Parts: sequence; C-alpha cells; structure tokens
Amino acid sequence: MKKELCLMSVLALLCASYGCTKTDDKTVPPVAVTSDKVAPATASKPEAFIKTAEAKPTAEETAANENADPLAFVPDLVAKIGDEKITKADILVEFKPVISMMKENGQLGTIPAEMWKTEVKKRVNDMVATKLLLKLAEADGYNPDPVKAEEEFKKITAQVPPEQLAETLAKQGMTTEAIKGRIAVGLAIQKWIEDKLAVNVKVSDEDAEKFYNENPERFKKPETVRASHILVKFDDLDPEKAKGMTDEQKKSATDELNRLSLKKAQDILAKLKAGEDFAKLAAENSACPSKEKGGDLGVFGKGQMTPSFEKSAFSLKPGEMSDVVETEFGYHIIKTTEKNDAGIMPFKEVKGFLTDGLKKQKTSQIIQEKIESEKKSKNVEIFI
Repeated sequence: MKKELCLMSVLALLCASYGCTKTDDKTVPPVAVTSDKVAPATASKPEAFIKTAEAKPTAEETAANENADPLAFVPDLVAKIGDEKITKADILVEFKPVISMMKENGQLGTIPAEMWKTEVKKRVNDMVATKLLLKLAEADGYNPDPVKAEEEFKKITAQVPPEQLAETLAKQGMTTEAIKGRIAVGLAIQKWIEDKLAVNVKVSDEDAEKFYNENPERFKKPETVRASHILVKFDDLDPEKAKGMTDEQKKSATDELNRLSLKKAQDILAKLKAGEDFAKLAAENSACPSKEKGGDLGVFGKGQMTPSFEKSAFSLKPGEMSDVVETEFGYHIIKTTEKNDAGIMPFKEVKGFLTDGLKKQKTSQIIQEKIESEKKSKNVEIFI
C-alpha cells in the first residue's frame, strides 16, 4: 500500500478516534490465547479500511455507487443536544476524509448503502457521547489543552515528512488545527475518565478468579512449538544464461541448481550430526533473516507455517533435529527446542491482564450509564 494511503488511513482514524469516546465497544477480558509470532512462510492478508458485507454489490452497482453520494440519506438535522444541533454538514465533515480516501483507492462503490447507514449512526452516537462527556469533564475543570494536543500530534506524525503531511491534509479537506482540536478534546475526556471514574473502579482477586473459573474457554492456549531452522534457498537460473537456452535446457539447468542446493543442505546436516553448533551454522549458511538469532523462529502454533515445515516441527521432540525438509522456499533443517501442549493458561499467568480487562469493562459500563443519564437530562434527540 502506498505511503500516502497509509497516511490517509491514519489521519482518518485519528479524526474519528480523538473526536469521540467509544462507549459501545465493551471491553472484553482476554479470550483464546494464541502466539503473536508470524512465520516467514505465512503471507499476511490485507484488510479493507471498512469491511464490506457478505452480499457484495454487482459490477454495475459498484460503478453506479462510485459516483453516487453515499450520504444522500442523511437528513439536514441529525441530532439535538438541548439547544445544540448536529447537522448534515457536520456529518459530511466527519466522513469527507474517509470518502476521499476510498475514492482514491477505488473502494467507494463497493460499500453497500446499509453499511453507510450503520456507520453514520455509530458516528452520530459517538459525536453525541463526546459532547456530553466533554461537558462533564469541563465542569470538573478538565478543559482541552492545546499544548498537550500539539505534543500528541507531533508523536503521531513524527515519521511523516512535513510536505507529505500538508499535501495529504489538503487533499482530504482536513487541517492540522481541526485534528489537534479533536486530540485536545479526546485527551481531556480521557484524563477525566481516568481521574474521576476509573480510579474508583476496583476488581478484587476474587472477582478475577471467579471470572476465570466461569469462562475457561477464554483462556485456552493452542499447542505450540519453538523451533530454529537453517534455510538453503533454491538458486535462480541466471537470466542472461537462460536467454539462449531451450525450455529443456532451462529445466535441466534449474534441476542442477536445485540438486546443488540440496547437496549444500545435506552437507550442513552432516556437520550438525557430527556435533557442530546449530546456531553457528545457521548464522553462516541460512538464507532466512532468523540467522541473526541462530535460526530461532520463536514460538508458533499450527497454521502459521507452510504445511511440510509445520508437520516436521510438530513431529519432533524438544532437542530433536529433522532431516532435510523441502518447501516452496527451499531446503530446511529444523530443530524443535520447545513444545507446549494445548490447555488452559494458569490463573497466575492471566491474573494481571484479566484484572485490567475487567476494570476497563466496569469503567466502560459506568461511562455508558453516564451518557444515558446525560441524554435524558439534556433531552437528546437523534433523527437518523
């Protein structure tokens, strides 16, 4: 993905996240535990900025939607908070960066109308919640601080060249002042929540252990192994030499290169069996970046490595070494150094982040109750 598109995503998300407090996203304590190690052989799958529904538009609908106004359904008056109004113009400002980004990426026409309605409703509720919470924060002396917002903005955009930032902001119809304003509001609310709400939320060891005992499925851990490997890649045929070759000659030359690669892997294996150090030989011979760590790939579970590599790694006992294993990446020599059976994580291992998760959940519930109470007292009306 282009750097500019990544930047647009960051800025669009930044506008949304600092302009509201997510109250409908209830914090859920830890669920199934999996390894965060991604194997070199596993390709990552990019996700769309907004996930589309399963029922995708037809090609004709997509073409029509690309030029249509996705927010045509929004009424002029979207919501009222007492005498304060949220209008369609406010919603257009909120969604302009996202719409511009999606147009540039060719995704605008792929989003169903119902999804736009859902997203707008969520955003309106977030805007209402932000306004209500900000009033409560300001009443307690927690006002938006431009200095802190400036510091946070600099952290967020530290890796972005100034000229690229300015160009992207202009393209999206955004300004640094508007973004900093949202950040200031978000920081003020966040600080108020921490000092006035979260500080009073307590989760005892008994509460945490009770949740743990009642929800064992959330603390399952899969079978994992830790392994190291030495990779000897297939050598590619020299393009210059291949120019004058027939297909048969190319095949013969490629087969010979593969044979030499296999021979190299077998020679390394022989040295290992003779007692030479695995990490040393990995550092000297492996074509994988893991050679910097003696071939160590860390801990991984099933489904993270290419099948033949995974089968071999999981079949070995700790300390055992494989014969030469062929994958689409080349020839591997694998050494499994650790095996962890599937099971339930002990309470003492999850107690800390489980307690934090329960505390966040309780805090989220308190925030939601505050918002609902303020909606009633301020006569909030939402028309979408």
